Amino acid sequence: MDPDSVGTLMTAFVLLVLVVVLVLRRRRIIRDRRARAVVDDLPDAVDLLLAALRAGHTPILAIELLARHAPLSVREAFHAVLASVDSGERLGTALDEIPRVLGPIARPLTEILADGDRLGIPIDQIAYQLSIAARHHRRRQAESSARKLPVQLAVPLVACTLPSFVVLVIVPVIAATLGHIRIPTS
Repeated sequence: MDPDSVGTLMTAFVLLVLVVVLVLRRRRIIRDRRARAVVDDLPDAVDLLLAALRAGHTPILAIELLARHAPLSVREAFHAVLASVDSGERLGTALDEIPRVLGPIARPLTEILADGDRLGIPIDQIAYQLSIAARHHRRRQAESSARKLPVQLAVPLVACTLPSFVVLVIVPVIAATLGHIRIPTS
């Protein structure tokens, strides 16, 4: 192999590795954004479920309502439950679609709905407690993000402020000093 082809292969390999790393990072960013959206929107969905149950809807009717009106990030899970029920599964089994789509954060909601379906007990008080817990979790997540913000802003702040400080303060002082220096001639 000549040196040019080795260099070309090395460049291609480095570019391939770079593309793979960027694609994997992009997927992780999308997954993290989706998880944050679910954490942010699940309390609203639980509140909507609670309102539907208190209005006299059965759990399946409440799920139909959520499939139409829940926030977009969680709506897909309720569509999946309805699709499973429409294909002939029992509601208790179909509810397993919620944590499969939304993740483990939705497991308590699934358990409440399954208990209501299996035991026939009123679940509005339990859903109310879940709503409070979900809102507290969302608040804790927001507080955690707020605590991380100053650290994340430190680098851009320094990167933008330090050059302007140098240009506005240090350069004029140096220029004025250099203007007053007299170099003796021999």
